[in-house]
Amino acid sequence: MPPRRRKRIVKKRSDKLIAIFVIGVIALFAIKNIPTGYTHWTETPLLEESEIITFEIESGDRGKTVAENLETAELISNDLLFYWYLRSNELGSSIQAGRYRLSSSMTPIEIAEAITQGGATGEIVITIPEGWEIKDIDDFLYNQGLIEDDDFLNCAQTCDFSDWWFMENASSLEGYLFPDTYFVDPTSFDSESFIHRQLQTFETKVLTEENLAAIEASGRTLDEHVIMASIVEFEALWDEDRPIIAGIFWKRDDNDWGLGSDATLLYVLDSVDELDYNLDLDSPYNTRKYRGLPPTAINNPGLDSFDGAIYPEDTSYWFFLADLETGKAHYAATNDEHNENKAIWLY
Repeated sequence: MPPRRRKRIVKKRSDKLIAIFVIGVIALFAIKNIPTGYTHWTETPLLEESEIITFEIESGDRGKTVAENLETAELISNDLLFYWYLRSNELGSSIQAGRYRLSSSMTPIEIAEAITQGGATGEIVITIPEGWEIKDIDDFLYNQGLIEDDDFLNCAQTCDFSDWWFMENASSLEGYLFPDTYFVDPTSFDSESFIHRQLQTFETKVLTEENLAAIEASGRTLDEHVIMASIVEFEALWDEDRPIIAGIFWKRDDNDWGLGSDATLLYVLDSVDELDYNLDLDSPYNTRKYRGLPPTAINNPGLDSFDGAIYPEDTSYWFFLADLETGKAHYAATNDEHNENKAIWLY
């Protein structure tokens, strides 16, 4: 009996050694064959073109965590290969905490170099929402500690931006300061440079060849479209409503109706609470009292509102209102239908 048991033990040990040997051969074969596809991977970006994003590495983050976060951020396609690159090049201990401006159009090698060679930036990310007025942007930048109080507002009124061709016939900077996400350096931030960046974004995103052709074909000026887009930005809460509401306002204007937009009057009031007892206010922004567009835009609209103003939808409607619960617009072709909608959705 003992000899037989010993043979079984020897056999089991032999099987284990064979299994380990086979696994080792497979692993060695895999490692030796990694370079062909692996090298190509390290030198190839995930996308040919992509936007730059801010990627943050916190103090104490290890190479494996950073690799996983890079894949989650869709900057690389494979965290294990990236981690292998860091380990095989002894870069794990060189990773530096900080914010990095990276994109998926960078190769894994370029990303590795950025995060290990002091490529961190002191830039922060700020977002200017659609529909903010110049004074709102000023308040935000002040609260972020980027400017002195009213510095942005004062620059918008006094700095020279006439080099921008589309500002030649603009009624105001209001409406042209494109809302978007921007990278800024707090140590060198200044209002004038930031306004130039917003104008550049406006030109890039709004003044496309297609949009300029549509504006020219409409017979209306760019400034009129900017003003209309700002009204639509305030009046329409749902994107699908923007071209319909723009169409109603353009039709009213073309037929010598007053726009009748409370949004334009609110621009010169301190709060919505003042609206009810100021409906007769003698102001060119009171489009209940005066026909035509207000003198300037009433906020800085987003791209969806510009699309609505430039490509309005032609309908039979003359009236609309937004219900108090969802903000969805309800339309009417006659005043009687409009009153019925009021009874249903407002009271």
